[in-house]
Amino acid sequence: MTIIVLYILLGIIALIVILLHFSVRATVKASKQGVDIKVKWLFFTFYPRKPKKPKKPKKKKGEPEATPDSQSEQTSEQPDLSENGLEQFIKEAEEVQKDTTVEEKTEKTDDTVIEEKTVSTESETVKTKTKKKKDKQPKTSEETTEKKGKIAQLKDKFNAIKPYIPTGWKYFKKLLKKIRFTNIEADVTVGKEDAYEAAVWYGKVQGILFVLFGWLSCIFTVKLKHVDVHCRFNEKITDGEISLKVKVRPSTMIHIAFCLGFNFLRIWLRQRRERKRRIKAIRQKRQQALRQKQMKVNNTQKG
Repeated sequence: MTIIVLYILLGIIALIVILLHFSVRATVKASKQGVDIKVKWLFFTFYPRKPKKPKKPKKKKGEPEATPDSQSEQTSEQPDLSENGLEQFIKEAEEVQKDTTVEEKTEKTDDTVIEEKTVSTESETVKTKTKKKKDKQPKTSEETTEKKGKIAQLKDKFNAIKPYIPTGWKYFKKLLKKIRFTNIEADVTVGKEDAYEAAVWYGKVQGILFVLFGWLSCIFTVKLKHVDVHCRFNEKITDGEISLKVKVRPSTMIHIAFCLGFNFLRIWLRQRRERKRRIKAIRQKRQQALRQKQMKVNNTQKG
């Protein structure tokens, strides 16, 4: 049984490894109309997601269906002219009068609050002026020492991070190089009314495109399919379409992340050993200093 379980586990691991070797694909199409992006892995589409259908409200049992005739009947209800209805109407009128009196009282209280606020704002302006005068005064030695302490803390933090920077940069460059730009197609049409200006603009656009693709090839792996720049005379136009595919293998990303974590752990262990050695050296120096003091005290007592 154990051998069968091991074979099943090995089969699952092999299947996961094979699936991770299939790259995540992102197709990008850019034009004047806009940018279309699609992200896929195997048969799954991560972006754009399909819009969810709105759920219909469930009907409760025993409830009649709401029709427009019934709604109109409910809205056009006749007023009650009975004794109970008249009493309710009188009560509502009395409540309205009470609300108006309460509003008048609140308006008076609001006026008093506004006067208090004006007094408080005047006091605040006086306080701000006094604070500005204090700020203009020369800074004491305590404040300068605090600033120096903050700078020293920042330096200590940078020194702690410094050994991780070269390895992190190395693996970051590797990750960028593993990102592949393939099937790059670019069709650009350029034109101006003057022939000379059109030719100059055509040369500039062509140079910008090829410099851009050359810069990208230094960072990523780039494969061009075709790049065309068309020139039109006696017509002011700038139009074009660019389409490309971006591919990344999840297995390579996991491999780079694992190597990066392993190297960071190695650096951390090395720093830990160095700290222990420094602490031991400091303790030994202190012990030697204490021994020398004791020897001097003993010699003075004997003398």
